[in-house]
Amino acid sequence: MADHPFSGIDFHALIEQPIPELDRVMQHGATPTATQLAGFEFRGYNPPTFARVLGFQKFMKGFFVDEDGKLAGYNVVVKNVRGGPHAPWEPSRPGTAGRHGYYDVQPVSPGDRYDAFENAVLLNYGSGRNFVLNPEGRIRDYLVQVDPENPDLFLGKAYIELGLFRVFSNFFILDRERPAPR
Repeated sequence: MADHPFSGIDFHALIEQPIPELDRVMQHGATPTATQLAGFEFRGYNPPTFARVLGFQKFMKGFFVDEDGKLAGYNVVVKNVRGGPHAPWEPSRPGTAGRHGYYDVQPVSPGDRYDAFENAVLLNYGSGRNFVLNPEGRIRDYLVQVDPENPDLFLGKAYIELGLFRVFSNFFILDRERPAPR
């Protein structure tokens, strides 16, 4: 698939793309599979300046299969969240202690409430895995594999659920970092 519009793009190049180009990536991206995600943690990067200012530009996102066989995930706060994309990703707390912001990974189906990107999976933070008053429960992310030949690089488009409406927040980039600690 060398003729894919995003064939060969890497993590750092994706970070530099303008919003209209990231929208194109979302349209052309492949649907991630449970095999690509489960059991791994990914370094994550929120490109907007507001994410750096607010202290969540860098993060890690992990995926697991729960006791019911469902694909789910979590976020991890990292040290040096404002360190830029070339500094290492190190969890701020060891092992599983720093996990927060849990979500279910769900298919996107035509005609469904969340059918904006049928080639994506939905990371649904409002699925009941978080405390009911936790504001993270309002997040809905769409995730695509950027290049069908690269199973390690993903693009997400984050929205905030506000009642009947969803408001676009930002794009984020994920790149496979390591097996998830147990």
